[in-house]
Amino acid sequence: MTSHQPANVTLFGQVPSKHVLIVEDAPGMRLLIRHILQQGGHKPIEVGSVEEALEELELGSVDVIVTDLFLPGDSGLELLRMLHGVPDAPPVIVLTSSGEDRLRERAMTLGARSFLSKPFSRYELLDAVFMAGQPS
Repeated sequence: MTSHQPANVTLFGQVPSKHVLIVEDAPGMRLLIRHILQQGGHKPIEVGSVEEALEELELGSVDVIVTDLFLPGDSGLELLRMLHGVPDAPPVIVLTSSGEDRLRERAMTLGARSFLSKPFSRYELLDAVFMAGQPS
């Protein structure tokens, strides 16, 4: 008989449920990320821009942010700049279809906890969310 692991079990074990803010302007990608996070036991909150993300952050119910790098208006890098050095700012995971090392380095310098290239796997995203919740 095959044993099945719960959806929120990753390489690191069972992941505690987190409120994850998804900052993504593409509806299809937002849907995919939401589905992966929900299947992993998390509670996703979806917005389409940095401005909407800042409004959501004011409510204080965010444990981790997953943001696209390229967004209309302010970019994911701009969101990182705004949060850099802010006490108790949630950790940020950056997603992008661009594999430029320069952008990756800039994002990590600004405090991104992970940088995932699209397409990413379910496990890469769930593991990144788990690791973002760990002390740096």
